[in-house]
Amino acid sequence: MTDRMDMPLMRRLRGARQLARVRLADIDPNPRQPRRCFPQASIDSLAASIRRYGLLSPMLVKRTASGRYELIAGERRLRALRQLGCEAADSLVLPDSGQDTALMALAENLHREPLGYFEEAEAYRAWMEEHGLAQEELAARLMRSPSAVANKLRLLKLPGTVREELQRAGLSERHARALLRLSGEERQLAAARQAAADRLSVRQLETLVERMLTEPLSVPAVKSLCRDHRLFVNAINSTVRTLQKSNAAVTSRVVEREREVDVIVTIPRTTDVRLRAASE
Repeated sequence: MTDRMDMPLMRRLRGARQLARVRLADIDPNPRQPRRCFPQASIDSLAASIRRYGLLSPMLVKRTASGRYELIAGERRLRALRQLGCEAADSLVLPDSGQDTALMALAENLHREPLGYFEEAEAYRAWMEEHGLAQEELAARLMRSPSAVANKLRLLKLPGTVREELQRAGLSERHARALLRLSGEERQLAAARQAAADRLSVRQLETLVERMLTEPLSVPAVKSLCRDHRLFVNAINSTVRTLQKSNAAVTSRVVEREREVDVIVTIPRTTDVRLRAASE
């Protein structure tokens, strides 16, 4: 006998749903909605289509204990219907089957209009944490390879600033993967910005990353030195004193300002030094 949990999701739910006319005011958004971005142009286009042809595909909802409905799939449709001023719409009412309805929301988004790769990765992680599943189990339920799920989750190692830059520039998932080889947010962000500014292909970015991996990390040393300006001033004055001991006519002067410090070093021209030596 086949294990119920190994059956395809839609097959398990077939026959358990019913079509009903549901008031839009009674539908609450899905708190586990994996999609974060809903461009207004996309909503406007869908609203125009619904106005002309009607709602061709009903929303998926489930009844909650409070008597209201929670949206499982169809966020764009719900927004478009509300924009048109509709009061109710046909909806498929599903039983509250926990993991099944949550997974359906993710699968529906993946099949209808591809999620952004970071949205998809965040949805994978949230779903695994909420239901205590391993990567292999999630991959089996989504009918994806374990390596595909693992590669998506690795993208979440990139800091938020790097993710924002990648999304702002419209760089691909393969661009994002290339940055994972770099350590440190600053280097990853610098590479992402250069890829965006120069419109680098994935291969070109990989070459840039390879070059950055061989470059010495000298920036942290400079930063630690900059924490106290007195280190610079003392180093310069020490050099000046050494030159003075060798009878070089070098002088230095320090001018303290509110937001900065000026170190003025005066060095005579070579011809002046020769003339002075000759006269002595």
